[in-house]
Amino acid sequence: MAFYLLTDAACDLDKEFVDSQENLFVFPMNYSINGKEYVFTCYDGSPDLKNLYDQMREGAVPTTAQINLNDYLSVFTRLTDQGHEVLYVSLSSGLSGTYQTAVLARSMVMEKNPSAQLYVVDGLSAASGQGLLIWYALEQRKNGMNARELADWVTDNRQHIMHWFTVDKLDYLYRGGRVSRSTAVVGDMLRIKPVLNVNFEGKLIAQEKVAGRKRSLKAMAERYEKTADRSRWNTVFIAHGDCAEDADFLAEKVREINPDVQIKFQRVGTIIGCHTGPGIMTLFFWSNQPR
Repeated sequence: MAFYLLTDAACDLDKEFVDSQENLFVFPMNYSINGKEYVFTCYDGSPDLKNLYDQMREGAVPTTAQINLNDYLSVFTRLTDQGHEVLYVSLSSGLSGTYQTAVLARSMVMEKNPSAQLYVVDGLSAASGQGLLIWYALEQRKNGMNARELADWVTDNRQHIMHWFTVDKLDYLYRGGRVSRSTAVVGDMLRIKPVLNVNFEGKLIAQEKVAGRKRSLKAMAERYEKTADRSRWNTVFIAHGDCAEDADFLAEKVREINPDVQIKFQRVGTIIGCHTGPGIMTLFFWSNQPR
């Protein structure tokens, strides 16, 4: 029997990579904008992502939905009934209720099939930070870990995945309750750019405020210089919300620090992008110390 690694669309792994991996499944997630509902799984180069950001620039306010309990039950039941090992690594419980729903689904499956090898782990990560965690987990699976062992590994190591963000406009974070209205208005007027990260609880926290876009990108690179564990894991994910030039600028700064770094460029997908808006820039890497 096989070992299936599962995650959700908040991971922002691209379709080409997901399709290249054996027994990797990404749960789709829904979002709505201007009265229409869409399904997002992985970025595949389609124009839907740019359309989302363009509509947000014009004032649209999208919403997202959690994964349905029945969707979890369907996949968990099908795979475990076939005798497969299953590990699901979820979007951070600090940002969504997806983990709690998956735990409920697991308990229902285990009640009917107590011998099922089914594990659910809170990734305490989001966006391409969640994707990077899955990237490393796939490497551990290739090295021979089974589902139980990998569940323990993810639990023990998830705090080493560093998430650094900056946004172009604070208004989107205000809508999501991340900053106050006055902070958003004054910050945008003064061109103040926050540098944020995901903390040990998996919540998005503002860590620093700098003046200007370039300075915020440089501040993220400085965080990499201070804490990245380049000897163990040298792969970095840089993801952007429709601002490829800024992604190139950040990559240049990271390469100045570490010429041997392996950078993987990603897109911030619709599930995360609905809450951060266009212009989000992100940097993810393995740290030499936990959050």
